[in-house]
Amino acid sequence: MRRPSRLGKFLCGVMLVAAVQAVPARELQLQVGAVRNEAASLSDVRVSLDWPDGAATGELGLEAARLQVPSLGQDLRAVRWRCPLARDGQGQLRCEGPVAATGGSGSLAVSFSAASIDAALATQGSGLDYAWRAGAPDRHRVDLRAVPVAWLRAFLSTLWEDGQWTGGRLAGSVTVVTGDALSVDADLALADVGLETPDGWLAAAGMQGRLQVDYNGDERRPLTRVAYTARGGEFLVGNLYVPLPASPVQVDVEMSPRPGGGWDLPAFSWRDEGVLRASGSARLGAGNAPTDLDLRLALDGLATARERYLSGFLAPAGFADLVLTGGLQARLRLVGGEWRAMSVGLERLNAIDPRQRFTLAGLHGNLRWNAGGEAAPGELAWDSAALFGIGLGHARLGFDGAGGQLQLREPVSVPVLEGQLRLDHLRWQPPSDGQGIRFALGATLQDLDLGSLSQRLGWPDFEGSISGRIPAARYQDNRLALDGGLTMQLFGGSVALSSLEMERPFGVAPTLSADVVIEDIDLEPLTAAFGFGSITGRLDGRIAGLRMVDWSPVAFDARLQSDPDYRGRRRISQRAVEDISKVGGGGGLMGGLQAQALRLFDDFRYARLGLACRLRDNVCQMDGVDSAGDGYTIVQGAGLPRIQVVGFRRRVDWPTLVDRLKAATEGQTPVIQ
Repeated sequence: MRRPSRLGKFLCGVMLVAAVQAVPARELQLQVGAVRNEAASLSDVRVSLDWPDGAATGELGLEAARLQVPSLGQDLRAVRWRCPLARDGQGQLRCEGPVAATGGSGSLAVSFSAASIDAALATQGSGLDYAWRAGAPDRHRVDLRAVPVAWLRAFLSTLWEDGQWTGGRLAGSVTVVTGDALSVDADLALADVGLETPDGWLAAAGMQGRLQVDYNGDERRPLTRVAYTARGGEFLVGNLYVPLPASPVQVDVEMSPRPGGGWDLPAFSWRDEGVLRASGSARLGAGNAPTDLDLRLALDGLATARERYLSGFLAPAGFADLVLTGGLQARLRLVGGEWRAMSVGLERLNAIDPRQRFTLAGLHGNLRWNAGGEAAPGELAWDSAALFGIGLGHARLGFDGAGGQLQLREPVSVPVLEGQLRLDHLRWQPPSDGQGIRFALGATLQDLDLGSLSQRLGWPDFEGSISGRIPAARYQDNRLALDGGLTMQLFGGSVALSSLEMERPFGVAPTLSADVVIEDIDLEPLTAAFGFGSITGRLDGRIAGLRMVDWSPVAFDARLQSDPDYRGRRRISQRAVEDISKVGGGGGLMGGLQAQALRLFDDFRYARLGLACRLRDNVCQMDGVDSAGDGYTIVQGAGLPRIQVVGFRRRVDWPTLVDRLKAATEGQTPVIQ
């Protein structure tokens, strides 16, 4: 049989007084070891009633060693309450007076009868009202007035066990229905509320807005419906950092815990008018990572969405200052931890990297991909673009998405540097089997103007063109690798890059490693481009184990030398002799004629020339074409007048060598004495 009433807050002791209030006595003392029901419990309870014969009022006193109200998160010690007790003429007993417990005090007013209980607690600007009616004995209503979140931690944990409420205040109403299954209906105003999870997956601070919660604690399938109208605050979920605006953002979620951990989200939606709209359903695993997802997403204003929703993803990727405008729509479907379908629509998207790594203007189109079934055609186009300051003309790319990948339908040529960049193939694959997003492409460079490239990259004014081919390049886990290498034709010879790999190419502190082989470069236009005097002949060389960090070399084994098989003229100008002497580290001229006599000649014949550097720990170990005592020969002369350029410093600081190279190409007039 159901008990006649259930108490909220600490009303159990008050009901004991109700049982004896009709006894005609001047004084009553009652001591009880414990009083418990579904809502609250008191331990070591002492009740005193002083009601003189014939008096209209009496005085009630209640003391308890401990008061626990789990549904409201209350666990108080040394509770003391005294108040004048009187009838109100309607069958109700009313008592109002000061209440104190360890750590706080306030005022408590209670009125009760067999049909109802009402209580009001006020303390330090906060208030809590409780109501119970015999007609609905399992129903408990609590009204909150600027109540600290700490008061309700235990109650809130019944809605979300992992949530740790760290601060703020709540106002509104909470209705709790006990019985066969706990149910909760809450309508609360949040003020500066903080929340976090023990694993750091979620953290929130300064949350403002209206929170409505409908919780059904059915043992078979507990379900929580949450409607939150946010008006400020900030939160972090994984990499998603969101500073919420003062304008309303509506969030609706249905969630149910899964046996063994994780959550089912039958429905969720997010509406930030003019910025972001999202809706769908999901299933989260034990670690709160999604295993199933059906998401519809619309970013209507990327300029605002970039600051409000995307910064947590862009900054770690190296794009903290990326400027975005335009719009984007997407549909994503994840099943059993594997991506099954994706579609993306772009509306005049513009992306500008202030560090000038890339620019996209007027990007538009639709891309569709599915893991199986028939091919889904799509198209992507841009009005103009740039990569590291190199302009790319208008292009339109057709794609087919099927069989687990999105691939270029046919080769596409893009105007660049007065030549063409032809994309021979391009393939994209989503994350699967523990691997991240993967790209693969092949490209051909056709007659790119070297002078235009030099100007955009801040190089010396080279002349000529670049042609080459990238048979295959792969990008995965922020790492770019070239299969087969890259070969470029320039200055009448070739430069071949192999074992080329890049990490974080657009991120923080990018790294590059490669091996470079130089064959048959015409020295005359090369030295003219660098302002390095004039040298005729052909150049061979290699740069093995090249490694760069943030585009600065940190290690390599380099050797550049004249082509021994070249049968043409081998001449070197006075300016080139002097510049090479500077680079060689304090080198000098030796020959059969005095230096003064050398001023009579514009250039000289040479038999061999070469320079080597092994860079480690910011120091170059220098070498040349031959040893010369403690030094090394950089230029070995031939005929008369015969010259020889020798370097004497075997170890040279890399910054010092760079400064010498820069000085040698600044166009200073050489002086030979």
